[in-house]
Order: sequence, then C-alpha cells, then structure tokens
Amino acid sequence: MKLRQLAYFVKVVEVGNITRAAEQLNLAQTALGIQIRNLEDSLQIQLLDRHSRGVSATPAGKLLYERAIEILQRIEETRRDLIALGGEKVRIRFGATPSTLKLIGTELLVEATAQLPNIALEVVEELSFMLIDALERGELDYVLAYDVEDNPGIRRFALLEEDLLHVSAPNGEPQTGDISFRQAVAGDLALVSNRDIIWRRVQETASRLSIDVKITYQVQSNEAIKALVLHGVAQSIMPYGIVAEEVKKGEIIARRIVRPAVKRTLYLAHPSHRGFADEKPFLAFIDRMVDRLTTEVGLYAYTIDKLMPT
Repeated sequence: MKLRQLAYFVKVVEVGNITRAAEQLNLAQTALGIQIRNLEDSLQIQLLDRHSRGVSATPAGKLLYERAIEILQRIEETRRDLIALGGEKVRIRFGATPSTLKLIGTELLVEATAQLPNIALEVVEELSFMLIDALERGELDYVLAYDVEDNPGIRRFALLEEDLLHVSAPNGEPQTGDISFRQAVAGDLALVSNRDIIWRRVQETASRLSIDVKITYQVQSNEAIKALVLHGVAQSIMPYGIVAEEVKKGEIIARRIVRPAVKRTLYLAHPSHRGFADEKPFLAFIDRMVDRLTTEVGLYAYTIDKLMPT
C-alpha cells in the first residue's frame, strides 16, 4: 500500500463518486480509477461496490477507510510535531466567514501571534460553502463556517447559534422591534448565490410556510448587497457582523426576524484525518475567539458549546 493510494481511497469513500473525487483531488478520473484498482489488486480484495449512483465501501473497504483515517492523521500529527521540534512554526491554514472576520479579524490575528507562538496562522476569508469546498479539497486545515452539513470526511463542532436579521435603509418611518418572516421577504430582496447558507435558510422557511420570496438581486458580494441596502434599492437578510458599523451609525436598520426566526449555527470543522498533537492550545484559542464573537454580536447570538472543557 502507498500513502497516496490511501489518501485517494479515503476521498473516494467520503465523496461516494470517483468522478467528483477526482475533481476535488485535481486528478483525471481514469488515473484515480487506476490507483483504486491497484490498491484493490495489492490487497487482493474488493474495496468498493460500483453502482449507477457512484461507489460505496464494501465491508473490507469500511475497515480500510477507518484504518486509513487513523494512519493519515498520525502521519499529519508526526509531520507537524517534527516541524515544531525543529524550531519552525506549525502552519495552520484557517478559514472564516466575512461576518466573523469583520467583528474579530484584527483580534484574531494579533492574539494568535501572542498566544500561539509555535503556530503560523494563515487566514482565508470566504463564504461558508466556499470554505467547506476548500476544506474538502485539502486547501484549508480548519474553518469557522456556518451550517456545516454532516460529512464522513469532516469533523464538526457546533459552537454558536445566531439570529439572522432583516436589514433596510431608514425611510423616515419608525422601524423598531422585530419583524415577521412574511414581512421580511415581502420586499425586493438582495441575496448571495443559491449555495449560500442564508439563501437556503430563507428558501427552506418560505417553502415550509408556502410564502413567495421576491429575490430581485442575486449578488456575489456581501459588500455589494450592503451598498444596495444603503441606497434604499433593496432589502436583505444578513448577519449582524456584516452591517454592525452601519447599524451603529444609524445608516441601516436591522431587525430580528420572528414567526419564525431564521437562524444559523457556527461550527469549527476540519478534515477527519487532520490534526496535530499540540492541538489543545489552538482549540482553546478558538473558544476565546468565539466568546469574543458572541459578545460582539450581543443579543443576536448565544454559545452552544466549548471545544475545551472549562
């Protein structure tokens, strides 16, 4: 067995489809198929059942998958520990959403340098679905992302739940208190793509209640959406972090959505075969950052759990 074959096999089992796994691994489908066949031939046992929907692990494949996860995790831990032993910093590629970094981005970078002297934290800012895609491709080690779906290749830890808010420009009339979901989606809405968590939460809630949603503007940038709201062209449903400064200045009105509420859950996620022996200080650091985030969001969020017991 070769380590590369094990890593390829793990990805195929997690994705359940050789074509999609090849895309995530940046390999030709035929090349990946040959590697899996060679692994089966070397072990002289069938590891995958092929069917019209893709592939699934045989009993032998399930055993190899579990062992491969352990092997790859130990190798990654060893690599990082040897780097630290040699006096070099362990590099962690860390992703977070725009709303998170807008509230704690500066503190995160400054305090990481002070509190994690053996870790070089590289921070990437993207929307949640893009962070998860990057995690699956092996481009990131850890992410703070919202509403991470159950995935055999990813470990996730729910940390915080947050209310999403209806945001609009002041129009001279009183706009205080909560707003019902039906009222929140009645105007011209500007939202990000249909892969975005907020779009999905809005559409799921509207479908469940048989309410029509008028999405007039589909924009790929939260800043562009905010500009539309500031100019009174559109309304939106956004997290507090994106509009915090404008709300404080009175340039945007933000109202909690009720009947029903629209919420999202923040997770720390990482590939199931990634990790390192000295992980505890990093997880404790993430706990402190989530505490800071909860404080900044105020009444619109509350902590679900901690990564490290207090």
